[in-house]
Amino acid sequence: MRMGGPGGGFGGMMGGMRGLNAAGDRAPTADNLSDEAIVGAAYDHRVVMRLMTYIAPYKRDAILAVLAVTLYTAANVSIPYLVAVGIDDAIKGNNLSLLHWIGGAFLLVAVIHFGANYLQFVFMPRVGQGILYSLRTKMFNHLQEMSPSFYHRTPVGRIMSRSQSDVLQLQETFELIVQSFSDLLSLFGIITMMLIIDWQLALICLCIVPPLFFILGYWQKFARHSFMRIRRAIAMVNGEYNQNITGVRVVQSLNRQEANMAHFDKLNTEHLNANLEASRFSGGLQPMVELLIGLAMGFGVVLAGGLLVGGTSPEIGVLVAFAFYIQRFFEPIRHLTMQYSQLQRAMAAGVRIFEVLDLEPEVKDEPDAGELPQVQGEIRFENVYFHYVPGVDVLKDINLHIRPGENVAIVGSTGAGKSTMVTLIHRFADVTQGRILVDGYDIRGVTRRSLAGQMSMVLQEPYLFSGTVADNIRYNQEDATDEEVVEAARTVGAHEFIMNLEQGYDTVLAERGVNLSVGQRQLISFARAVVGDPRVIVLDEATANIDTQTEIMIQQALQRVLKGRTSIVIAHRLSTVRNADKIIVLDRGSLVESGNHDELLALGGVYERLYAVNYGLLAESESAAVLDDLESGELRGRPAAGLPPAPAPSPADD
Repeated sequence: MRMGGPGGGFGGMMGGMRGLNAAGDRAPTADNLSDEAIVGAAYDHRVVMRLMTYIAPYKRDAILAVLAVTLYTAANVSIPYLVAVGIDDAIKGNNLSLLHWIGGAFLLVAVIHFGANYLQFVFMPRVGQGILYSLRTKMFNHLQEMSPSFYHRTPVGRIMSRSQSDVLQLQETFELIVQSFSDLLSLFGIITMMLIIDWQLALICLCIVPPLFFILGYWQKFARHSFMRIRRAIAMVNGEYNQNITGVRVVQSLNRQEANMAHFDKLNTEHLNANLEASRFSGGLQPMVELLIGLAMGFGVVLAGGLLVGGTSPEIGVLVAFAFYIQRFFEPIRHLTMQYSQLQRAMAAGVRIFEVLDLEPEVKDEPDAGELPQVQGEIRFENVYFHYVPGVDVLKDINLHIRPGENVAIVGSTGAGKSTMVTLIHRFADVTQGRILVDGYDIRGVTRRSLAGQMSMVLQEPYLFSGTVADNIRYNQEDATDEEVVEAARTVGAHEFIMNLEQGYDTVLAERGVNLSVGQRQLISFARAVVGDPRVIVLDEATANIDTQTEIMIQQALQRVLKGRTSIVIAHRLSTVRNADKIIVLDRGSLVESGNHDELLALGGVYERLYAVNYGLLAESESAAVLDDLESGELRGRPAAGLPPAPAPSPADD
């Protein structure tokens, strides 16, 4: 849909879309939603607290997952201790009874280890997938409620990024938090057990912790930059893919394949280099950790344990247990190191998702809004002003009365405000001053659903959805019977070509209906608009992109479709509005002329000049001058004497 007015209509709207973000501050508007916040804090309490609201329906599964992780960790930590007791007390002491107890304990720990691990892998995905389901459902519903201006100002790729990849990233947050909890619990348990078994040896072995954290901190500094570089690179690669696939016909027609390939190769090379850099950082960390493990084993366990602890050597079982604990001590640290960057990305994804969910639709029902009863189709504009940018009015003091069943056409030069008027009637945006009444009801005082239920709009670009022809016709009226669907198609003249399709009304349409011609798609759009018997129909340049033969067919169908209904027709081709009951002429946002075709021609004003240019009745230089005058607003009220006579109407005109 083309929206009139400065700045390209909705595309120029700057206000609105405010709410509270996860931080409790004022959320960003739709104009400045960006993808720059790639990596944030590893833990954002506000994001986690909001995420907890999505975990609430799965609280039981979440508690079971945490308990399973706790049991798994406890079992894992107890194994080296059982080894030490078994070696020192049972084997060296030749205590067979204790050895049997140790063997039974090992069996019990193994069962707990297996069972807890299994439950962990069962319940964590259930919670994670539940969160994913809830977030996607809420995001989908929220996006459907957003005003059209949001989509005019926000790139589709950015919306898809937040509703798909960011939601998926946030779904992993619960699993990461639980896993991080498990790792921290393991560290606490290992240190505690080492101190209990032999606190002197434990302190010696743990002296490697400060250099380890120094190394990890230094590594994170460079790793963070590397991961950000990867995210930026993959975003550029995906953007290039999307641009070239959606514009493949233009690419091929202009023979841009080689140039585009060279550009893509640069982006892809950057992505390759970013990943190789990250691999080098990750690869450098692992050997460093292994080196520290070796030092702790060699110095702490063998040398210090054998020679330096009070002049007496610890028991063999204690040394074996310490060897196990030191090895296991580094595993959660490795996990936490890798999870750090994942948590950063997950928290950033949470911020980005909640930014969108916190955006408020510009147009929403009032708390006391009522249902609009069945209307006759009377529409009034009373002193209506509207702006996209404060201080720059797109519509100025519009006063208009459309009677029930009246066919009204709106004409004017590009940017005059034609589409903005019908946008306000459908309440895609609210007037900034004045009011619009439908059958005496201020449309701001009724629910949008009840208003939209009695109106239909056919746009310049016909948009069909995946599904059958019948599904598309009954898209707005799911309870419409097959007979009503066929009747709607007959009314607009689409029945014949539909029956010639391979499976008639059950023919499955490709994406956006590309297996039909533009004219056929538009005819189905007309059928979809009338199947619910709306009282008001808006045609926004609905015949601009179709061939002459189809236009004649549609013009004939419109005489049947619009009979008894209030209709508003926007058209640049004045041949489509000759027979309108009333023609409204807009000029730079103001209603400057009103009347039927003959009355407006007799005025000798803006409409007559538009008509002359439309039909090529002026010389090329004079037409250019008229268009310049229309753009500057200097034509208003100027007499138009000496125009050539108007041509006889063509079949399409009737």
